[in-house]
Amino acid sequence: MQNKEDWQGVYVVAVTPFEASGAIDEPSFRLLLETYIADGVDGIIIAGSTGEWYTLEDGERLRLFEIAVDVVGDRSHIIAGTSAISTAACTSLTRCAGEIGCQGAMVLPPPYALPNHREVVAHFSTVAGVGVPVMVYNNPARTQINLAGELLEDIATIDGVVALKDSSKDLYQIAETVRNFRSNLAIFSGLEPYAMPTILRGGVGVVSMSANIIGSTAVDFFRHIESGQIEQAVEIEHKLDRIYAAFYAGGYGVYVVIKECMNILGRPGGFPRPPHLPIDNKGRKRLTQLMSELGFVE
Repeated sequence: MQNKEDWQGVYVVAVTPFEASGAIDEPSFRLLLETYIADGVDGIIIAGSTGEWYTLEDGERLRLFEIAVDVVGDRSHIIAGTSAISTAACTSLTRCAGEIGCQGAMVLPPPYALPNHREVVAHFSTVAGVGVPVMVYNNPARTQINLAGELLEDIATIDGVVALKDSSKDLYQIAETVRNFRSNLAIFSGLEPYAMPTILRGGVGVVSMSANIIGSTAVDFFRHIESGQIEQAVEIEHKLDRIYAAFYAGGYGVYVVIKECMNILGRPGGFPRPPHLPIDNKGRKRLTQLMSELGFVE
């Protein structure tokens, strides 16, 4: 297996639309996938953090993978979110995702378990051993494990680990990671405020939360950076900065805010699943005003 796949561009990390009852809203999910394709994304990540994977049963994740492969076909790159606390569960999900037809898997180091260096490497080695290309996901805020330096060096040598999503929020670390690992890993920014410096240093793209909300505008942001149209990219960056500020304001969950913004704009975000709760009227009013100020709603 190659140690680097031709992955690049804008990979939207999809929300999972739920009904008010908590059931997966399959018709809305199918519509959402078509919406992403119309937006022009290069890849779609199913059941990532934005997709509330931690609320999904394994069978529900596999069903989402099946729907995505059925709807999207070869029109975009489908990456399965297969993170789990146990290596056995993560490996099983990854194997099944490959059998379903997903082109890769995005995998966190085991959350909550706090594995040591050797255990993290063994986890990724076992998961990648099933033959499905793996994007390792660095999100220290949610795992308390930082995939950088010597740890990432050991992970990057694993056959089948082909890409990295970095959500570390540490620009100096990101710069070092891109410099040291871009020759054998496709490096994606995990957060749009860090996308431009990541890509200009040699990263290949962005895993986008905002593409759920603003669709083709998020794609345009990457295309402008890629083509050297920095002034145009900065214009969009200013809007992205305000959207990201809204993600973390008001005490609401990030993914709750994303879904509400989608619903305001008529995109099929659906309801969050408990423990998350729908946003309140105060938050809805604030987000509606923001979308209007940014020119996305009349």
